[in-house]
Amino acid sequence: MVFSFNTTYEDLDSDLYCKVAPKDIDNPEILVINDGLCADIGLDTSELNATILAGQDLTEESIAQAYAGHQYGSFTLLGDGRAMILGEHVHEDNRYDIQLKGSGRTPYSGRGDGNATVSSMLREYLYSYAMQNLNIKTSRSLAVIETEETVERRRTEPGAILVRVMNSHIRYGTFQYVAAQISNELPRFTNYVIDRHYPELNTKDRTYLEFFDAVMQSSIEMVIDWLRVGFIHGVMNTDNMSIDGETFDYGPCAFMNYYDEEAVFSSIDKHGRYAFGNQRPILRWNLERFAEALQPLCAQSALTYDELEGKLDEFEDRFDAQYYTMMRRKLGINSDGEEELVDEFVEWLRKSNADYTNTFLELEMPGTFDDPAFATTEFERLRNKLTAVGLDAELMQEANPRYILRNYLAEEALDEYIETGDLSKFKRLLTVLEDPYTSTDLGSRFQQPPSREFDTEYVTYCNT
Repeated sequence: MVFSFNTTYEDLDSDLYCKVAPKDIDNPEILVINDGLCADIGLDTSELNATILAGQDLTEESIAQAYAGHQYGSFTLLGDGRAMILGEHVHEDNRYDIQLKGSGRTPYSGRGDGNATVSSMLREYLYSYAMQNLNIKTSRSLAVIETEETVERRRTEPGAILVRVMNSHIRYGTFQYVAAQISNELPRFTNYVIDRHYPELNTKDRTYLEFFDAVMQSSIEMVIDWLRVGFIHGVMNTDNMSIDGETFDYGPCAFMNYYDEEAVFSSIDKHGRYAFGNQRPILRWNLERFAEALQPLCAQSALTYDELEGKLDEFEDRFDAQYYTMMRRKLGINSDGEEELVDEFVEWLRKSNADYTNTFLELEMPGTFDDPAFATTEFERLRNKLTAVGLDAELMQEANPRYILRNYLAEEALDEYIETGDLSKFKRLLTVLEDPYTSTDLGSRFQQPPSREFDTEYVTYCNT
């Protein structure tokens, strides 16, 4: 079947969106399509073609959403400048936003051209595919469609459209927009979001408070998962924080190779605001902004702001508890406690600057990797301490991927396509990333980190 749309977002206040149409595209071409995702949401790939996926055969009007956000700490009114939602696809009582990215200008585009390069859309496809198979809640990429236009960014490339699937594109920043622009609509909008994402809360006595708590919990789980696999989002603005705990907006993101809490690759993050080690405090900061956006509810319901602040006061303890649980699993410790040992091991990671992913594989299977850091007496001493309380292989294999998406391999695959039109490396990466927790070829090229010089010089970009 093709899409089965029932777009409820259009029932909300019209200030929350604009009706738009995707740009006209001559001869769109499907570069890659996610057969597994098609099956998951009930789509028959035989009925899909580039024209349908690029929004050229619409059954209803598309919408671009308005939202706000703190971008690098500064509040700004925003909206979908190069994206639009074709509709909400319903399958087996589940609802999914089908969004086009790179589909042309909208009323929120500002000075932007509404376009995207083929390398950036293929890149998002790779990173979202990797995250999905790492068992991290994420937006998913249905397809990349190449267009015949050219797009000028850092280099001239073919244009492309990404077809993105999410439970919804509602963000912390959507609530910020409602609070700033149409605060009288906040109760209705909040009720809509609760019904859509957290319907179980409607039976609670303190529904709005429980809603904030649920959003905080889903966000904590998301960031804990990022820390587990060494993922750096790169642009944790409040407009990029999903209300449902889905990772999305794979712009200047990267996976950390050598352990460095100051690791950041984004070209515009000059001061490391969104560095790997800052993702925890930035999440707290973003949740504070989200709580402020909910403040008008306090005047329109029985909720008090003191109650919201009370929930925020729980953040550190809850995050830390879940962080140590996660780290114990990575170290194969099948018991509570051992926080000091976890801290000691993390301190060794800081000092050694060893490859983060391969460190845990080396703990599990000594001698797998030829890295001087793993031959030190300090590493052996820590491994002996861990042996006494952990290194449970089954637990470690569930928490520690054999493969992550190595940034240099992603760039090689993208460059190959731009230079030759060949997707062979890209498709090989997809095959490797399909089952990242299983490996029959330990020590393979796909597990090797880049040179340290590569990481020093590597830069990622937004809006490409």
